[in-house]
Amino acid sequence: MLVRVIRLLGVGLLAVPVIVRSQSPSNLPPLPEDLIPPLRTILVSALGQSPQMIAQNINITQAEAIRIQNAAAMWPSMNAYVNYTSTNTSVSSSVTSSNSGIFYTLSVYQPIYQWGALKARADSGKIGIKIAEHQYADAYRLLVVSLRTQFLGLVAKKIALRNAGYALKQAEEGLALAQEKLKAGRISNEEIMEPNLAVDDARLARDRAQEDLDNSLRLLRLTVGQSDFNVADIPEGVPQPVYDLEVVVRLLQDFVRTGAEETYQALVYRDYVKQADLDYRIARVNLLPKFAFSASLSQQNYTSAATNYVSQIGISSNSWNIVANWSIFDGFATRGAKLSALTRKRTYERALRTTANQTLAQAQDLAKQLDFAWRYLQLRQTRRDMSETQFKRAEDNLKLGQTSQTAVNTAELAFYSSELTLASARGDFLNGWSQYLSTLCIDPMISQVPAGYLKDGK
Repeated sequence: MLVRVIRLLGVGLLAVPVIVRSQSPSNLPPLPEDLIPPLRTILVSALGQSPQMIAQNINITQAEAIRIQNAAAMWPSMNAYVNYTSTNTSVSSSVTSSNSGIFYTLSVYQPIYQWGALKARADSGKIGIKIAEHQYADAYRLLVVSLRTQFLGLVAKKIALRNAGYALKQAEEGLALAQEKLKAGRISNEEIMEPNLAVDDARLARDRAQEDLDNSLRLLRLTVGQSDFNVADIPEGVPQPVYDLEVVVRLLQDFVRTGAEETYQALVYRDYVKQADLDYRIARVNLLPKFAFSASLSQQNYTSAATNYVSQIGISSNSWNIVANWSIFDGFATRGAKLSALTRKRTYERALRTTANQTLAQAQDLAKQLDFAWRYLQLRQTRRDMSETQFKRAEDNLKLGQTSQTAVNTAELAFYSSELTLASARGDFLNGWSQYLSTLCIDPMISQVPAGYLKDGK
C-alpha cells in the first residue's frame, strides 16, 4: 500500500509560495528523545555548546558585520582635520610676526541619488543575514539527526559490551572446567589449548567492545560540547517505537502539495538568487552618473610677506556642493559584472530546482525505507521472543535434570544476542523516523532555533 501511495506522489514539484516548514504537526509518533528523556537534554545543550553551532553563530555575526558595512554607504560621512599651529615669520631682520592657534576643516558627504545601487547593496547585506540564519537552522537539523544516531548507537554498543562480558565469563568457566579435567587426567595438554584460545578470543572481543563504546562516547561528548555525560547515562535498551502508516503517508502528501522548496537549503538558494538579482541591479547602473551632496567648514591662517612687510589673515570659509560623478567607460567591466550576476542567478535557480527534486525523491525513499525497517523490526521482535522462550525452557529442563548447564548458557547467550539485534533494529527504525521528519523540515526539535531564523527573507 505504501509503495503505491508513494508512486502516486512522485510528481513534479508545483510552483507555490514559500512557507517555511517550522511548525511540526501534533500527535506524531515518538522520536528517540521522547522514549529516552536524557537524549532530549543532550539535543538542547548541543544548540549552545556544540562546536558546529558555535561556528554557525559566528557566521551570523559576520553576516551582520557585512550588512553594516554595506549599509554604511547610505549614511552621511563626516571628516575633520584639526591642528594647533605656532608660526614665526620674519622679513629681513627688522620685521617679524608670530602666530599660534587651532585651525580646522570639517567636511560632510552624503550620496543623493545613485539609481538604487546603494539600497540594493544594503538589501544584499540583509539577505546575507537570512542566509546565515537558514544555514544555522539547517546545521542544527542535521546535528540533531546525527546526535540521535550516535546516542542510539551507544545503547547498542553498551548491550554489545554486556554480551561480550557474558561470553568471556562463559569462556572462563569453560576453561576452569577443562583445567579440572586436565588435573583429573581426563583430557590431554593439547586439548586444553582450545579452551585457552576461547578465553583469549572472548577477552579480545570484550576489550574491543569496551574501546568501541568508550570512543563513541568521547565522540558524542565532542559533538555536543559537554564532558559530563558518561556510560551510566546510557540506557540498557531501546524502548519499543510506534509506527503509524497513515501519519507517514499524510506527511508525505503535505510535503508534495506544499512543495520541497520549503527546506532550509532550498531557502538558502532562493536567497542567493535574490542576491544575484541585486548584484545585477547594481552593475546595470555602474555607467550612470552618481549624485551626491558635500559641505565644508574651515578656519585657516594665511600669511603673506614682502620687503619690510608681513601680513597674517585668519580666513573662515564654508561651502556646499552638488557633486556628479560619471564613469563614462570602464573597459567593459560593467558588462562583465552583469554577465557574472546573471550567470550566478541561473546557477542558483538550477541548484534550487535540483535540490527540491532531490529532497522530494529522498523523502519518498525514506518513507519506503521506514516501512522496511518496521517490517524488519517486527521479525527481530519475533525472533527475540522465540529466543527468550527457548532460554526459559532450557532453564526449566535444567531444573528437571533434562539438560546441561552448558546448554543453558548457550541459550542465554543466544537470547542476549537476539536482544542486541532487536535493539539495533529499533534504533534503525527510530533513525529512519528521525531522518524522515528532518528531511520534511518538521522535526519538533527545530523549535529550539529562534523563530526568526526559520522565516523566509523578503
